[in-house]
Amino acid sequence: MNDPSDKQGLTTRIGMISPDDSVNDDEYNCYLPKRVTLLWTRYRTAMRDEPISVEMVSSYGDLDVVRHAAQTLRITRPQVTAFLCNSCSFVHGPASDERIREVIAENTGSKAVSISNAQVEALYALGARRVSVAAPYPQEVTAKLLDYLRACGFEVVANRSLGMTTEWQIGNTPPQHWLSVAREIDHPDAQALLFACSGIRIFEAIEQIERACSKPMVAAPQAVIWHALRAIGIDTSAISAGRLYQLVSTRAE
Repeated sequence: MNDPSDKQGLTTRIGMISPDDSVNDDEYNCYLPKRVTLLWTRYRTAMRDEPISVEMVSSYGDLDVVRHAAQTLRITRPQVTAFLCNSCSFVHGPASDERIREVIAENTGSKAVSISNAQVEALYALGARRVSVAAPYPQEVTAKLLDYLRACGFEVVANRSLGMTTEWQIGNTPPQHWLSVAREIDHPDAQALLFACSGIRIFEAIEQIERACSKPMVAAPQAVIWHALRAIGIDTSAISAGRLYQLVSTRAE
């Protein structure tokens, strides 16, 4: 008889904790190798119907709300859990992001990664310290991302905010739009391009952007799946998702 406490299962399971307003779940499937599945849970806050602002995204990082969402995944025994709110994990800086990951790990019984931390790890892995940044948010929210990146040791050489105020707008922006944005922020001093927000659709444009700008890019959905796979030692080199996925290291953390 199989031991019910055994965590192996038939596939590798990545838990996904997402705010309830995202509309791009299918984007994340594009980055998966065979025999890896995503197990989703959504959560909501009192400000869910408000336009995107610093206060609104802060509410999505409420630790009690995150804790409850993480607990719903525990029974599925994910090997790693990804927290998909980019903005609420960077808005109060690296220490706040780290605490969110700790709460998720404690309540899922798995390793935990966030998009903001994944972006940092991806830039480190690519050897990029000077970055150009694009974000769909209003400028006040993007400014918090720039502060987060600087606190992690990066120099931001160019940035662009698109001023979108709902995930509906963000998730229904076609991937090719990000190619034109990439050309706008492609600064000669930048060693990589970073595209923020868990809600963007960008997979189809990643390799086009890298060819057009002749430098690697780190996009929020791409980075968090890469980091989750890397955390449990799964190779990503068979996936065509930009230079990040071709890096040799797959060390488990």
